[in-house]
Amino acid sequence: MNSEHLCSRVFKFGSIVNPEWIGRHYATEIENKPKVKLREMISDIKQRYRCVVSIGHVRRAKQWAKELIEGKLNEHYERIWDYAQELLRSNPGSTCKVGVTNNPDDKNYFKRFYICFKALSICWKIGCRKVIGLDGCFLKGQVKGELLTAIGRDANNQVFPIAWAVVDVENKDNWTWFLELLKDDLDLGTGVDLVVISDQHKGLLESVKVILPHVEHRQCARHIYANFNKAFSGLELKKLF
Repeated sequence: MNSEHLCSRVFKFGSIVNPEWIGRHYATEIENKPKVKLREMISDIKQRYRCVVSIGHVRRAKQWAKELIEGKLNEHYERIWDYAQELLRSNPGSTCKVGVTNNPDDKNYFKRFYICFKALSICWKIGCRKVIGLDGCFLKGQVKGELLTAIGRDANNQVFPIAWAVVDVENKDNWTWFLELLKDDLDLGTGVDLVVISDQHKGLLESVKVILPHVEHRQCARHIYANFNKAFSGLELKKLF
């Protein structure tokens, strides 16, 4: 009997190779690529471990791994206050804010988390141009949400990170919360002598008007062109733009 048949028989009786065993060995791959196809896993298991497994076993293994990953993530979120306190301990004067949603079941659910290190805020004040880029992007993977960022330009015209936040969704409420904290960290006042560059997100535009009423607000050229290109496409028009 060859090794492939032997492994298949061992798997069938569940004494060594079973869904939990597969899930443990493929947890990292599934976490990085949650939409991996079952037949891809079967092929990889056959090549890597010389084992023939059924699609049912692999389906259960994938489900087991997902439950393991999600459980680990829940544990991580439970310690987010510890993480914030450690950041403040190791970076005195920094700002770390944790926001939660209080649900009727008396449980707190993560909503948003803001970070601005003291060293970054000081360096922006004394060594960067008075220009701030604001933007949001989707987070991929098991945990969904949005990343809000504030980026500056130093004296050498290089990108300079200022502050960032993980939020549940990009909307006016979260942008207002983010900008209020950023305003305090950078002593922005009403926005006099400051330029903000962003896309045309309605919630962000409204928040800037309220938090920084005297700021010079400019639109990102890339986003303007993306909208322009929907109506006027073509290389020649792109060059003219």
